[in-house]
Amino acid sequence: MKTIEGAIENVSYEAQLTPELTVYKFDKFDINTAKSAGIIVAAKSQVAYSKWVSPKRTRTYPFERIYNTYNSPKKITIIPILKDEGADGDMDKVQFSTFSWMSLMGIHVVLGYYDSAKKNLSNSQKDREKLTSQRLNNLFVKEQIKEIMRHRLEAIHWNRTLIKDRLIEILDLAIGSYSRITKKTKVKIHSYQSLSSFRDKVLEDIEVYKEISLKGSKGASNREFLTKHVREFLSDGEKCQLILKNYLGGEYFLTADEIIKEGSKYIIQESKNTSKTILPSRSDIKDGLFKLILFSNIDKLSIDGKSVSFSTRMKLTSPHIAEQLLLPVKKDKLDEYFARNSSILKVATMGTIKLLNKEVTENRNISILIASNI
Repeated sequence: MKTIEGAIENVSYEAQLTPELTVYKFDKFDINTAKSAGIIVAAKSQVAYSKWVSPKRTRTYPFERIYNTYNSPKKITIIPILKDEGADGDMDKVQFSTFSWMSLMGIHVVLGYYDSAKKNLSNSQKDREKLTSQRLNNLFVKEQIKEIMRHRLEAIHWNRTLIKDRLIEILDLAIGSYSRITKKTKVKIHSYQSLSSFRDKVLEDIEVYKEISLKGSKGASNREFLTKHVREFLSDGEKCQLILKNYLGGEYFLTADEIIKEGSKYIIQESKNTSKTILPSRSDIKDGLFKLILFSNIDKLSIDGKSVSFSTRMKLTSPHIAEQLLLPVKKDKLDEYFARNSSILKVATMGTIKLLNKEVTENRNISILIASNI
């Protein structure tokens, strides 16, 4: 695999597909009943929040929810550190790469743990060892939110402290809570040995993560060992790995769908596909755009130690696309495209494309390709 490294100093971006957010008073806020994204208001401060229903990014659309808050000046995202759906279900755990994404993009992480659940008694699941209706400890979540509001630490410093000083404590709370849940519900969960092994792995990797993300690596040979170690732990799948360095000297490990070489230039690309509609869903599109917020703000990119020119792109494909379109384009060109494809483009679809065109026009080093997948 090629070594792809980038440098990033700050992130500047204006999102266009963001909805109006619901506002909650801090005293009345309950993470379990609140919408997937919104604004929390206290007497002298406010934050935009998003919440995850699983710590694993690939199972839901957490990046879409964070995207919806992106234009707010201060942002938090609330993540369960662990989610065990029962012995016949999945067990998902937070990944260090999630902290990389959030720290680089100025988003404070709030870690929660589930302290109540019920046996799944639906017709299709009642004979299986499955949990449902899991609820986070709301007080524990709100204590962190209050601390973020009060102390005004930058996200990168807050997230560092959370990893260094509190990650194992919160993981232990989650493991202990699931022990109580299984006794109360009589639902078998994944083995304690599995959770204990994961805890040991986290404890080991906190030290490694601190070396490369919090202090910077110390020499090429040390970097090679640490990079390999954390890559194996963080990887979500067979995607392209990037190592980004920020102005503090830390290293952060991220994934992109692919890097494509076109002539002498490289393109960092996120791809979204649909088989039923003209465009992928807005959730899919926002998920891809969130990743491109960071990639489009990379200042320098090198492959195998050689500096290269690059851009970032999202590719949206469907079998129903009759004519390819590369955004950004001028308004008259976009109107001509709509006229030629009026028989297949609905008003809502044209509205989405207009917003996407504005998004890539307002932000640097980013394009969107709409094309057929046939």
